[in-house]
Amino acid sequence: MTLIATVAATGLEVESFTTTSDVWAKWRKLPIGTFVIGRHRIPAILKRSVRGLQFFAAAPGMAGVTAPESVEHQIAKIKLVLGMRAAGHQARVEQPGATPSGEEWQADVLVQTTRGPLAVEVQLAQQHWDDYRSRTARYRASGVSVVWLVRDAHFKALGNSRIRFLMTQGWSIDEAMNRALEDMPCMPLVGPVGDEEGQRVVVYPTDRPEPFLRLPLEAFGAGVAAGALRMGEIRNSDGARSWPAWMWDSANVPDLLMPPG
Repeated sequence: MTLIATVAATGLEVESFTTTSDVWAKWRKLPIGTFVIGRHRIPAILKRSVRGLQFFAAAPGMAGVTAPESVEHQIAKIKLVLGMRAAGHQARVEQPGATPSGEEWQADVLVQTTRGPLAVEVQLAQQHWDDYRSRTARYRASGVSVVWLVRDAHFKALGNSRIRFLMTQGWSIDEAMNRALEDMPCMPLVGPVGDEEGQRVVVYPTDRPEPFLRLPLEAFGAGVAAGALRMGEIRNSDGARSWPAWMWDSANVPDLLMPPG
């Protein structure tokens, strides 16, 4: 299941989610091989899910050449991209790339920002710490920053892995428990499993009275592309100490995309 394909005859990239239903219906009647997907240009067929999501899939006999993804995952990518585009940013889904040494990657969302290219990864399934680090390293080697949106059910396990990692780097348990990673911002993605309309990203605002906000994916996409997510400090409740943390400056998010204050 993918959201983009290439017209085999012309090399034009097309998106399923921005194609009208009438055009999609016409495309579905074209011969298999008119559209190809993936790095290896696999012949594609056009489908529509029971929830109405249009997508490309590998043609019969080509099973296993594309990684399976849930409708929930696909809709999250679409919302991020549409929010970024609504705010004037150039953003695309499922964009491939490679490090200078040839290690390949594919970003869920890739957006061009004033600070350089930024990837946003929507991680709904459990993932090993080593995979977070290796995938982040591939992006960094390619000159791409990355932000991880991690399903809240897996966020505690990720936090525990971060603590263990920081302790191997010489930080005390107290410091490791409270310190964010500067090269790998990870934000909780909350909402019932399977409820793609209810997905929200938890952020910690620098400029609002609330201790945290639950942002719609469109608002998060617009803000992260504009530089709203930045390294700052969170103070302990007693105010005695502060810790490096990824903070949210909502002034960088268009008002129409922000929840009411």
